[in-house]
Amino acid sequence: MTFTAFYVMIFLIAFALIGGVVMFLSRTIEHGEARFDAEGKMITGHDPASSTTARPARRTEQSDTTGNEQ
Repeated sequence: MTFTAFYVMIFLIAFALIGGVVMFLSRTIEHGEARFDAEGKMITGHDPASSTTARPARRTEQSDTTGNEQ
């Protein structure tokens, strides 16, 4: 095996090992958004607003929707 091929094999093995460690950590470590209140304490628990059904957006201004521009 040549000198260059040897280092290419080492790089590929290291790349695969690092990828495996990253995949393992991404599946085992809980990640998400940390939320804090006004005093700086972390908010824990369930957000009741996120469990409701989604509502469609409302327009803030009324406009002519018939297409009659004057």
